[in-house]
Amino acid sequence: MVEELLVDRAFVPDPQQASMLCELADIKPTVPHNVSNALAASALARSIDVPHEVIQKALQEFRPGRHRIETVFESDSIAWVDDSKATNPHAAAASLMSHLSVIWIAGGLAKGADMNALIQRCKGRIKAAILIGADHQLIADALTKYAPEIPQLVIDTPADYVRGGQSNGLMEAVVAAALEKVSAGDTVLMAPACASMDQFISYADRGDRFAAAVKKLVAHE
Repeated sequence: MVEELLVDRAFVPDPQQASMLCELADIKPTVPHNVSNALAASALARSIDVPHEVIQKALQEFRPGRHRIETVFESDSIAWVDDSKATNPHAAAASLMSHLSVIWIAGGLAKGADMNALIQRCKGRIKAAILIGADHQLIADALTKYAPEIPQLVIDTPADYVRGGQSNGLMEAVVAAALEKVSAGDTVLMAPACASMDQFISYADRGDRFAAAVKKLVAHE
């Protein structure tokens, strides 16, 4: 990368020269791991002689699938981001490191994953943590050990909550809690670091319910 450009120095006749692949702003969303992915994909394409112009057009038009760092609402310098696909600590870390000040929604089925390294790496980005799900205590323990200054709030599963049912009370309680913590410049990020099946049908169901709660309580749609 040179200034605000992604460039190719490997597949050009003169390695002292560079050809533009695209502008940094062409990568949406413009976050570090997305840029790294774009560079890796571009290198593979250049290795089979795909022209720079074709690569640029593809990068400009590409958007990640739903529930992958998907901004569901943005207003008053606050972004509400659904990364429900971040179902393990590695994916959650990439998501957390893409934002400077995060109200972090996390928890679910950890499947034996270790949360300590995640908290050690990302604690500087976490303003507060809202925890849900069967294994939320693993995240709470890691936060207490490595970042005790970060406020934690556990949202218990409502007594009448049915996995896959019509009620969205659980996620509405999560979003309501985030509203109490968030301020301008923050990102409310659902990057759970856990699988979803303890409380939801799938990660997509979890993301859809988060988006619906944000639209109801924040966007007032």
